[in-house]
Amino acid sequence: MQVFSYQEKIATIPNSVVTIGNFDGIHLGHRALICAAVHEANERGCASALVTFDPHPQEIIHSQQQVPRICTPVHQLRLLEELGLDELHVIKFTKELSQMLPDDFALQFLIKRFDLAKLVIGYDFRFGKNRAGDFKLLENLSQKYNFSLEEVAPVQEKGQTVSSTLIREFIQEYRFAEIPSYLGRDFSVYGQVVQGEQRGQKLGFPTANIQPGITLALPNGVYVSKIKLAEKTHYGVTNVGIRPTFGENAVTVETWIFDFEEDIYEKDLEVIPLCQLRPEKKFSAIEDLQNQIKQDIETSRNYLAEHELLSVE
Repeated sequence: MQVFSYQEKIATIPNSVVTIGNFDGIHLGHRALICAAVHEANERGCASALVTFDPHPQEIIHSQQQVPRICTPVHQLRLLEELGLDELHVIKFTKELSQMLPDDFALQFLIKRFDLAKLVIGYDFRFGKNRAGDFKLLENLSQKYNFSLEEVAPVQEKGQTVSSTLIREFIQEYRFAEIPSYLGRDFSVYGQVVQGEQRGQKLGFPTANIQPGITLALPNGVYVSKIKLAEKTHYGVTNVGIRPTFGENAVTVETWIFDFEEDIYEKDLEVIPLCQLRPEKKFSAIEDLQNQIKQDIETSRNYLAEHELLSVE
């Protein structure tokens, strides 16, 4: 899959089937949309392309409001590639862009950007100033500029429409076991293991650290977690937060993996929270933190044993 920023000029513009949206989470509704575009492109012998935005439009329109993300950027990229897309086009979303009239937006970012064979949109897709652009406007443009248009219906699961908002609610309420029915996979935090401050090592509990670089939908706290590394499954304890005991403020995902001592810096790690043990807490003394970590590990092992995921020696 090739990735383009909007500013980049494409040497040759292939005949394309395009879909557009935010796609946080790549849930079952997103998958239906993307798979429809990929299937149609394959049928027509076209390229399949997805257009998305960075940052999330709501973070610009409501400038003080961070949108909690279901996926880290690297995870989103991996999931999109797995769905068979040929191209990903990322538009830098700005205040000026939010004021663009819908017709102008469609012309600049879709019709003139691509040799558009077909546009596939979700049932709730709106665009342009005040979200005034809709299916009817695109239908008129499709007749004028000779491209096909398809609106994909919402995906229903257990009587509810699958949406990023619904999945964020499940994450906030720690309803992790219910999420796969809507997301199509376990909810997880995915990223590359980075070099930390070695504090875990000094405390006697070396951790594998991921820096998500975004506002996570997952609340700060300590979790029992399942870990996927190089197609192997492990278990452990994960701290999501800003490490208040050490006065830091960037969110880090730190995982202590049971019975594991390998060097995994720069390896891709997927952390799947199973249960929250407790909220993040500031400790007045390092000894108190060490004792709490020991307790967290014991509680996690007991949880995993009760759920027949890990034996307790």
